[in-house]
Amino acid sequence: MALSEEAKGQWRKRGQTDHIILLDWNSTLSQVTIATPLRTLKDALFKYDSTVIIKSEPLVLEGGYDQWLMYYPQVTTNANVTNPTQEGPMSSAPSLDFDYPDFDEDFSLTPKPKPKPEVEASSDPLGLLNNVPDTAKPPIPTSGGQARPSVDRSTKPKPSPSNNSLNSIHNVFPTSQTDSKTISVPKNNLMAEAQRKEKRAAEEVVRSKEEEMRIQTEKDKEAEEQEAKRQKLQREIQELERLKMEQARDVADLMRKKKAIVEENQGDSRTDSHKKGEEERRKELAILDLEEKEKRQVQEEMEREKQRRLEEVERLRQERKRREEGEADRKALEKARENAKLEEERRKLDLKKAEDEAQRLLEEEQRRAAQQKAEADKLEAQRKAEADKLAAQQKVEADRLETQKKKEEEEQRETERRRQQEEEQRKEEKKRQEQMKKVEEERLEKEKADLARKEAEEKLRRLNFAESQPSKPKTIPSPNLPSGWEKRLDLNTRRYYYINHNKGSTQWESPYTQTSQPPGQLSVTKLKDEPTTPKRGLTRSNSSPNIAKMMFDEEQAPKTLPTVNRAMKPQPRVDHPQPKPRKALHRDLNPVYGNVGRALTGLRNLGNTCYMNSTIQCLNNTSPLATYFLTDMYLYDINRESQLGYYGEVADDFSVIIKALWSGQYKCITPRDFKFIVGKHNPEFAGTTQQDSHDFLTFLMDGLHEGLNKVKKRPEIPEQENDNLPDNQAAEIAWRHHQLCNESIIVELFQGQLKSTLMCLHCRKMSVNFQAFMFLTLPLPSSSRCSLGDCLKLFLKEEKLTGSSRWRCPRCKVDRDAVKKIDIWRLPRILLIGLNRFVYKGQWREKINSHVDFPARNLDLNPYLDGPKSTKTVYKLYATSNHTGTLDGGHYTAYCRSPCTQNWYKYDDDHVSEISESSVRSSSAYVLYYTSVELTPPNFRQHF
Repeated sequence: MALSEEAKGQWRKRGQTDHIILLDWNSTLSQVTIATPLRTLKDALFKYDSTVIIKSEPLVLEGGYDQWLMYYPQVTTNANVTNPTQEGPMSSAPSLDFDYPDFDEDFSLTPKPKPKPEVEASSDPLGLLNNVPDTAKPPIPTSGGQARPSVDRSTKPKPSPSNNSLNSIHNVFPTSQTDSKTISVPKNNLMAEAQRKEKRAAEEVVRSKEEEMRIQTEKDKEAEEQEAKRQKLQREIQELERLKMEQARDVADLMRKKKAIVEENQGDSRTDSHKKGEEERRKELAILDLEEKEKRQVQEEMEREKQRRLEEVERLRQERKRREEGEADRKALEKARENAKLEEERRKLDLKKAEDEAQRLLEEEQRRAAQQKAEADKLEAQRKAEADKLAAQQKVEADRLETQKKKEEEEQRETERRRQQEEEQRKEEKKRQEQMKKVEEERLEKEKADLARKEAEEKLRRLNFAESQPSKPKTIPSPNLPSGWEKRLDLNTRRYYYINHNKGSTQWESPYTQTSQPPGQLSVTKLKDEPTTPKRGLTRSNSSPNIAKMMFDEEQAPKTLPTVNRAMKPQPRVDHPQPKPRKALHRDLNPVYGNVGRALTGLRNLGNTCYMNSTIQCLNNTSPLATYFLTDMYLYDINRESQLGYYGEVADDFSVIIKALWSGQYKCITPRDFKFIVGKHNPEFAGTTQQDSHDFLTFLMDGLHEGLNKVKKRPEIPEQENDNLPDNQAAEIAWRHHQLCNESIIVELFQGQLKSTLMCLHCRKMSVNFQAFMFLTLPLPSSSRCSLGDCLKLFLKEEKLTGSSRWRCPRCKVDRDAVKKIDIWRLPRILLIGLNRFVYKGQWREKINSHVDFPARNLDLNPYLDGPKSTKTVYKLYATSNHTGTLDGGHYTAYCRSPCTQNWYKYDDDHVSEISESSVRSSSAYVLYYTSVELTPPNFRQHF
């Protein structure tokens, strides 16, 4: 196989590489022995490559490419490679089909004479080149002066075939004499004939098996001979390869000598004194060329001999294959004939047996019918006697029940009459009390009216009296305030308030109006009207009450009886829950200021945190949840002692993010502190690797629920026992039990109820349970396009539990195959739907890119609801979390409908832009947010 250009570049740099790794599919160091392909390649690179010297001995990868692919699939260059299959037997001889470098390329054509070396001729010590004409040379002696010994493996004795297989067959199929001893004497001719046929069939089987074993023995013997010949040829080929390598080394030595002579020739000067030496070197070079030519001829002859012997091996293999195919066809034909014969005899014997069995069964049936008739007559007589007895008993019981029924009806009528009398008495008593109450109310109303009338007359009298008295206004200096205004200090609150004497009103705010008085002139303010009484020596201070006037007014007032108004009774003190403020911590949002509108602020990506940003933006546009945090209502419910709620830290930092996003004064913020808190309690989200937005949404919703759960101590809830309860009652009990342990804004908005039904396929026992849910994770059909309704139908489809998933039936007390059915019983106000786009196929996780057609408005879930129907099952889409790309290299964005403008916006980390509603329904939708209530803009008014 030719190398690519890129691979050739790497091959040329093999001398600069520190380590060279050799491998095949399942290479191991123990298997790299002489004559194996990896050992041959290793020797060729390290020992026989004279052009490039590598730095170190090549290494062998333990376990091969198969183990490498299993341990490091993510760094391999070809993960889809499969185990290469080998067709036909592989030769154990190494393939040395590679070329040595041409040492004559750069040599000079003018060699320098050199003393004549002693040249040894090539040899064929093993006698493998006897058939090569005219080119055979005398054998080359070894270092000891003797020729190498040769071994003829064709003279190796062959093992004698064993008779164990024949003996085992004789033991399995006994002879006819043994059979004749074991067969019993027949009672009639038919049974004797059947036994004789069976005996003949058994003898035929024995003979056929013996013939098969004889043929198989001959075939094995011939195969062993062929295998011996093939192994001999393989050994001869290996020896030829070895000789070829030795010849190649000799040729390489000659080439190096030739190169040295040429270099000497080039280095010496061409003077007349050296001409004689040059002539000798030319002769020596000619001798070397002749020897090289002879060695090349020997190599060519060895190649031809190798090719001839390989062809002989192939011919023997083909002959053996044709012989085996012919033998298999003959054997199959004989076996088919034998089977057909045996089948015919077996069919006849079975037919006869069936006839005998039918006759026996007929006689047995007649006998049984007669016996059953007698038993039936006897049972009929007993049944009649028992029926008469039972009829008499039933008549007595019916008379007793009739008497008891009349008595119960009489008692019931008497009870009903008493109940009616009591009801009439209660109605009369209630009517009397209502009349008394009405009279009392009319009296109280009359008294109130008289009192109000008297108070109004007294007030009018005092007003007329005050107006009839002349008064003179009293003024005080009031700089920087309009005329008639006064500034005073409230001692309770230590704040200044302003009195408008012109209108008789007070206010906290300053009027901030400039006085119209000229500069330097003070304004005057009327304080209070004073009565115009004759001056005596001393005057009464107007700051103290006029006791004489108060006593006179009291004497002139009409005498009234005191009344008691129970409605003005003070209510008992109730301790309302107080908020639990969070710790005063500095949170650096690193904002970019800009007026972009409420809830239109982006979130910076902190390194593959787009999954977190997408989820936060979707929850931020859930206005009931946002209002809960914006008004600090969550501080009344936060549980700072709950370990499951992360001690309220996640809720606190989530509130900070929500308030910053709804402030409308930032273009984008950095949720670094929030990510730190999330990573602190869940290390999976602590780093910068890409995560699943659905997994993050699950963690965040669970953390908010447990951190805001009003139930501090969970009560003990009994296990559901729904066998004798209707579904409506069982579902209501299960929901009340769930609310006893879980009471939070998350349960109120996002949680619904599912009905799970299990039925044993053995005894038909059914078990019904109700459980709360926060998400509907819907599977996707195996198609490129589907609807949300198709996903819901697939989610609600029955599932059969078998194998390791079998259900332990409470009635059977063992694991049984069962059928599981999930139904939607109660829907939440806000429905979260996750599309299961990431599935496992084997050990790899893949993404399903099917386009799911989901409605943006009027999603009616009544057809999929098994519980009570409701008008609040029509949902409207208000947000989607989208995923594009693959699982490891994808990106998350969010599409959200603003509760303020009702327009759709795309949230791509720190970039927010407006989009059309038609572009929301895309194939990248991953988590869908639906609402059945109207989402109004949050109210920013603080609760305390």
